Formats: sequence, structure tokens, C-alpha cells
Amino acid sequence: MPEVTPPPPPAIPAIQSERSPVAGTPGEKPARLLSLDAFRGFDIAAMLFVNMTWDRAVFHPQFFHIEWNDPQQGATLTDLVFPWFLFIMGCAIPLSVRSGRGKGRRWWTVLAVGLKRAVVLYLLGVLLTVASGAYDNPLKWTQLLSWNILQLIGVGYFVALAVFLLPRWAQVAFVVGVLVGKWALMTLMPWEFVDGLVASRAPEGAPVGPSTWAHFDAIKRVVNLEHLDPGWTRWLGGWLGMAQQFLPCAAIAVLGGWFAEMLTAKDRAIAWKLRSVGLFGAGLLVLAYGLQAGYDAEGGGWLGRFTVPFSKWFFSPAYCLLAAGTGGLWLGAFFWVIDAAGWTKLTFLRIYGMNAIVLYVSAEFTFKTIFSKWQVTHPNGYSGNLAGGYIAWWTEWTGSAAVGGWAFVLTWLALWWVVCWRLWVKKIFVRV
Repeated sequence: MPEVTPPPPPAIPAIQSERSPVAGTPGEKPARLLSLDAFRGFDIAAMLFVNMTWDRAVFHPQFFHIEWNDPQQGATLTDLVFPWFLFIMGCAIPLSVRSGRGKGRRWWTVLAVGLKRAVVLYLLGVLLTVASGAYDNPLKWTQLLSWNILQLIGVGYFVALAVFLLPRWAQVAFVVGVLVGKWALMTLMPWEFVDGLVASRAPEGAPVGPSTWAHFDAIKRVVNLEHLDPGWTRWLGGWLGMAQQFLPCAAIAVLGGWFAEMLTAKDRAIAWKLRSVGLFGAGLLVLAYGLQAGYDAEGGGWLGRFTVPFSKWFFSPAYCLLAAGTGGLWLGAFFWVIDAAGWTKLTFLRIYGMNAIVLYVSAEFTFKTIFSKWQVTHPNGYSGNLAGGYIAWWTEWTGSAAVGGWAFVLTWLALWWVVCWRLWVKKIFVRV
């Protein structure tokens, strides 16, 4: 009987040894931007991290949002994680439309496919929004009109996709129009008008009037029709009023697409790409800091009543420019290290980045429905949810609340890295 040689076992991708020709190198087929995948992985890991840092006594202030519902302004690392994801999403749009899955398709086919993706993202966002509340409160149809992270990503993606099908001058007009329009909305709408429609939510004794935090907050609530009684007019009109946020989201995505086009430009040297990205990113930061320079919640700044703060709560133009500028510099840094220099050790982040949406939805859904809901009792007397119980066990064992908090966060990141690694090994990459 002839000897049978068993087939070799399937190869496991070598994460740290992966090499790729620099995207856009003359004479070579454009390659995938490994730096973009790594940046996406870094950002989604940061998103998981900051979502679990709820103890201010343990973690650095950069791991918490600015208190948007108080008269404060600014942007921490945590405040930039979400718009960086919008930026990264925008980077992928021109690459997909012109050389990826959308290449050769007619514009209406590209839009139809994009609309399907946007609807799926939006509905996944609704699912996450109601996931924990459905334990205690009945579901309502109005929750379909709720806005949260994935809803903004879905609608912002579709708008940005449509913009990228237009000529460059129209893309520029869109970004400038959205940011200038939001700036004008925040600074030119009279205080007397909005104050007459919605009561100020500023703390008692806080300054009110033009260019104060209370003024901007009142404008936001009026545009969302929150001064109306609940009903069809308020729900549908308020949903459309969120254009004041999803249009800036789309503008950030379009800016991200321009950065990606610079890095994948054909017949351009590496030095030109890095210099262009650096100058463009720095220019956006100069504009961002100029718009908010000297802002005070009591009103005014270097530009007087036309000063606007860094604020995710308002999605102010200064905040959008800050997010796009820092996102561009981060992408440029990843490109320099990974695609240009070939130092591929950082590509382990791609394990997170190649299944970012699956990772985010799975982590958020399981936390909302299991880890924050299922109850446990410890011998030390702790009684509460699984996440708190895990932290309590580490805290008791080490005698340190800081160790307990960090142990939970790092375990959470490691758990989902293993899940994503298994998908990577099996070459399962889920696309919405």
C-alpha cells in the first residue's frame, strides 16, 4: 500500500513579520495601508479602554470625558476617540470607492450599497442603545429615532460617501460649508430668541447670554426641538435636527479621506507624503485652536462672541478641526513607522482593527446585557454585577482599588484581543 503523506497544517499569519510595499509607490500596485488598519486597531482598543474606566479615583483625567452637561469645554483623549473613528472611516472611503470594492461600479450602485451599510450600522446602534434599558423598561418605537455612536457613524458614513462621489471642489465646499454653518449657528443665533423657547440648563447663578455655555446649549436644544411637547413633530423634527451633529461627523470623515489620498498618491515620494500630511494636520490644529482661543463658559474669548469651544457635546467646528488634525498626525505617524520604515511590530494592533465593528458591538452588547447585569455574591460580602465582582476580587486580594480597576480593564482588552485573534487566524473579517 503506497505511503500517504499528510497535508501540511494551515499556516497561521505571522503578525509581526508582515511586510507590504508602501501604498502608492511608483511602479508598484497600490497596497493596503497597514498603518490605517493599525490606527483603527489602536482607536478601537482605546474606545474599549475608556468605556471601562469609570472610577475617577483610579484613572487619569484623560480617560474621562469633559462634563459636557456643565459649562465646561475642552477635549481629553477620551473625547477624541469617537471622532478619530469617524476620521478612520473616512480614510477608507476613497480607497474603497476608487480601488476597492466600489471600483468600476456606477455611482448609484455605490450609493445603494452604502445606504445598506449605513442602515445596518444605525440599527446596530439602536440595539446597543436599548440593550441594557430593555431589562427594566418596555421598548418603544421612538427608540428607533435615538442617536448614539453607531447611529452617527452610519449616517455620517453615508453622507461622506455621497460627498466623495462629487468633484473635489464640491467636497471642499461641503466641509467648509458645514463647519462655517455650525460656527454661524452657534454664534449668530440671538440669545433672546433661544432663551424664549427653552429654559437654560446652566447651573443656578451661571452667566447667560451670547457666547456663554448656556447660549450654545439652548441653541442645541432648540434645533433638536426639545422645547416642544412629545409627539410626531418633536420626534421626527428632532431626529432631523441632529444634522447639526451628523453633518460635522461627515465633514471629519471627508477630511480623513483627503489624508488617505495624500498617503496613497501615485508618483509621490515618501517624504512628500509625510510632509503634506504633517502640514495639513498642523494647519487644521492652528485653525482649531484659533477658533477656541481664550474661550470661557461665561462668554467670549480672543474672537469675542465668535469664539467657540472644544466641545463634543456641541460638535463645535473647533472640536471637529481638532479631531481631524490630531487624527491626521496620528495616521501620518503610523504610516511613517509601519508603511514607510517597515517596522511591522506595531501591526499587532491590526488584530483589533480588522474586525472593529464586530469587536465594538460584541463588547458593548455583552457588557450591557451580561457583565453589568448578572449578579454575583462574594465571600467578602460584595454583592453586585459581574464586572464589579471581578474588580472587588482583585481589590481584596491586593488591597488596592487601583489594581482592581486596572486588572479589569486590561483583562477586558485581553479577552477581546483573543477573540479578534481567533477571527484573524481563521481569516474571518466581517464587513458591514
